[in-house]
Amino acid sequence: MTSTLASTRSTLLWVGVVVVFLMWALRDLALLVGYAVLLAHALLPVVKAVARLRGPRGWQPPRGVAAAAVMLALVAGAGWAAVVLAPQIAADTARFASGVPEVTARMLQSLRAYAAERGFSAWLDPIIDSAGADSSQLIRNFGGTLAGAAARLFSGIGHLLGFALLPLLSFYLLAESDAVRVSALSFVPEEARAEIVRLGAAVDRALASYVRGQAIVCLVTGTSVGIALSLMHHPAALLLGVMVGIAELIPYVGFTVAAIAIVLAGSTVSLLQAMLGLGGYIVLNWAIGTFVTPRVMGRYLKMHPFVVTVSVLAGVQLMGPAGALLALPGAAVLQAVIAELAPVPADAGPGQRTEA
Repeated sequence: MTSTLASTRSTLLWVGVVVVFLMWALRDLALLVGYAVLLAHALLPVVKAVARLRGPRGWQPPRGVAAAAVMLALVAGAGWAAVVLAPQIAADTARFASGVPEVTARMLQSLRAYAAERGFSAWLDPIIDSAGADSSQLIRNFGGTLAGAAARLFSGIGHLLGFALLPLLSFYLLAESDAVRVSALSFVPEEARAEIVRLGAAVDRALASYVRGQAIVCLVTGTSVGIALSLMHHPAALLLGVMVGIAELIPYVGFTVAAIAIVLAGSTVSLLQAMLGLGGYIVLNWAIGTFVTPRVMGRYLKMHPFVVTVSVLAGVQLMGPAGALLALPGAAVLQAVIAELAPVPADAGPGQRTEA
């Protein structure tokens, strides 16, 4: 029995080494598969709810039909956003960028007048002149900076083809999870398959916990920012709150996109409104990221806030902004696998490992 267990653990070790090597060598593919797994876990409760619906004469949609309906609805919504909202956002961005020089000039003129009135002109005027000379160059570089960040993000997740394949891979995981599991196990030596199945169950539990925790964080952030923007009488406060909640899925990059959207919406009223909205978002995002996110994710993933923060930083360091989304679920999966492989104490009851 002991020799069989040792042989199984040795086989699992080699399987793990091969998987890690392939994930590193095929990072783009690993990111794509990781996103597909996360999307499938996030949509699984919706698919189950659709599959429980009853039609005429008690007919219930099969799992594949329910998965297809949910995925088609998601793709249709994303397509509608790309066709309808993207051009409007681009137009608002161009309008905002064209008006920034005039607004900046008015602000600098007001500062110059204030400095002259208070007697600060001798040392403040050179700063104002320098700011005026640099502002136009900063505005020109702004679009290039955003484009470069977007290019790095897209290159890390398999370009446009990866986005096209993501719904398909998630559909397979939702509709035919058992068949996918059986097919994947055919690449594993037979003596290690039972152990892999047990580890897979632990991984599923860890990913489900991550999805629940992330859903709470997105809901808290979106609701808080939406309410704050409404109290400020910010334009499109409800829509921006929804956008902020969704953007919370992608650390750093999502924050940048949401901040730009808030500034663009506020600039349709005044520069002060844009700055107030941006300031409120920054404060709330910092407060939630400091006090709520680590606590919630630490509770559901059973990780200390320090480990949560370091995991996100490690994901960004290894794979860039695209890896930030997979950092926490990756840490949760690693934690679950190590916990399952740890030896059980001799006096432990049959259900102790599961409870841990």
